[in-house]
Amino acid sequence: MAYLVSLIGGLRSNNHRGLAFLECADDRWINAKQAFDGFKETTKRKLRSRFDYWLDGNRFDKYFHGWPNDPRYKECFVFKWRRGRTHHRLYGFLIHPRFLMPRFQVCILISYGRKNEEHTDPLHLERANELRIKADVIEAVKEAFPELGGEESAEDSTLDSRKQ
Repeated sequence: MAYLVSLIGGLRSNNHRGLAFLECADDRWINAKQAFDGFKETTKRKLRSRFDYWLDGNRFDKYFHGWPNDPRYKECFVFKWRRGRTHHRLYGFLIHPRFLMPRFQVCILISYGRKNEEHTDPLHLERANELRIKADVIEAVKEAFPELGGEESAEDSTLDSRKQ
């Protein structure tokens, strides 16, 4: 399978965190970008605001969280919101793609889910765990977030598309 990592436009950039979608035409579980692209603009703005809040290093479990106390899912992550009684989720995983900047952390969003209860469907987390250790996925993440200082400058590899 061919994996591609797509940066999310319109986000603030920094040298501590990054955020992107994983894409793969051959895997129906990888649907976060497809779902995001289909959202209304008001929902996209709400999510970009939450993405920026996380990128800035903030914590707010009502909008996003990981599972740091669960060894099975400690590298999994979710962004969440509600519309009416429906809970919406973008699931992903955390990864440190830069060897020379080991503290640089990226959240790769892979799947979208909605439900009528608050508890997480463990299938999304299991799939995130499977993907985060696949060599092809890791390589795609490293291509999207290359080491700084080579041909790429810090400005070229950020997520800030507002400059373009």
